[in-house]
Amino acid sequence: MSPSDRPEKRREHLLRFLGKLGQAELNAGNAVSLVERDLATIAKVNGEADVQVFVLPTVLFLKWEGGDEHRVDMAHGAYRVAPLRFDQIEEVLTIARSARKGELSPEDGLLRLEVMWRTPHYYGDVGYVCGYLMTTLGVAVMLRPSLNGIWITGLMAFICALFLVAARRRPSWSAVLPVVVSFLLSAGVAIGYRYGLKEPPLSLLIPPLITFLPGMMLTVSVIELAYNSIISGASRMVAGFTRLVLLAFGIIGGFKAVHWGDVPLPLTVTDRIGPIWPWAGLVLFTLGLHIYQSSKRRSLGWMLLTAVMAYSGQTLSGLFIHGASTAFFGAALMTMTALVIEFRFKGPPAIVTFLPGFWLLAPGSFGLMSVTSIATGVDLGGDVITLLFSLTGIATGCLIGAFAYSALLHPKKASWWAAQER
Repeated sequence: MSPSDRPEKRREHLLRFLGKLGQAELNAGNAVSLVERDLATIAKVNGEADVQVFVLPTVLFLKWEGGDEHRVDMAHGAYRVAPLRFDQIEEVLTIARSARKGELSPEDGLLRLEVMWRTPHYYGDVGYVCGYLMTTLGVAVMLRPSLNGIWITGLMAFICALFLVAARRRPSWSAVLPVVVSFLLSAGVAIGYRYGLKEPPLSLLIPPLITFLPGMMLTVSVIELAYNSIISGASRMVAGFTRLVLLAFGIIGGFKAVHWGDVPLPLTVTDRIGPIWPWAGLVLFTLGLHIYQSSKRRSLGWMLLTAVMAYSGQTLSGLFIHGASTAFFGAALMTMTALVIEFRFKGPPAIVTFLPGFWLLAPGSFGLMSVTSIATGVDLGGDVITLLFSLTGIATGCLIGAFAYSALLHPKKASWWAAQER
């Protein structure tokens, strides 16, 4: 028996692979219950049913027991490594899927994870900046500002993208970047009001700050709380609200720095672009996100389809009901579409295709408006209650959508659907 075939050596490779994979899945934004499921299944497939897994957003523990022997391994979670792009997220979840099926050995899995971390951005720094501009302008068009507001938003997005490019090479900047960027952009907007700018401030500021908005983090926190993962759900929610507070602090500080109180601020948009333009903004947003987040080329069409379903569900339900409940229908349609794409059409993992939908359903941007309103004394908490209902609606929509897919559309469970494969 060669040294690499010894049970101890295989077990060491397996535990190391589980730790690295769990770390990568956490950084991809996966819920802790799904990470625990993946790691436990992979351990059983590799003949180690006694491996116990405990996962938190910032750390994971692996425990192995065999007779009188036991071993505990720990790996840090998502907040000590660089954030993953869409192509990297897809690769991580593809590795996890193959390992769950027993098609990938721990040794090969470790090699693929190492390659994944070193994969460069498909479009380089120029594509990164251009993609960010397109994403921002797509969001701006969906908010239907004036033409003047669109080019101002584009200018601020270019400045923000340059900061992000610099921060990619200096990870230590990421902690203060949201405050610094929001401060500078809001100060620039406040100066613009002194020279006749007539646009609502947050409508200008939210699109270029979209990359900092914790919409998915807040939604995943509600899903984890629904699954009784109280520690991880609560910690994610606190982290998400802290990000919103930091952004609001920077925005308010930027306005205060140039004495915005003596300048009347417009509350509504005048001379808005037409109502058909938000659909063009949806396409521009998805294309920009594809370039900015360096997703694989085959993912673009699926991302656009899922984004259209999310936006359609929210928009059409808004014709009959009002308020945060519309997010429920968008999230349910988005989740079912993403799961059908993954399992029926062998497309990208669902989390990749419905990530754009989380930005479209906008819990992060609405949360920033809510926190900023409270900090300035404009609102005393009503907007935050609406935000919580919106988050709950999105999380519930995701859960109901996943349940409906599993019961009615999964090829292994729905014979009428599976029959089409023969």
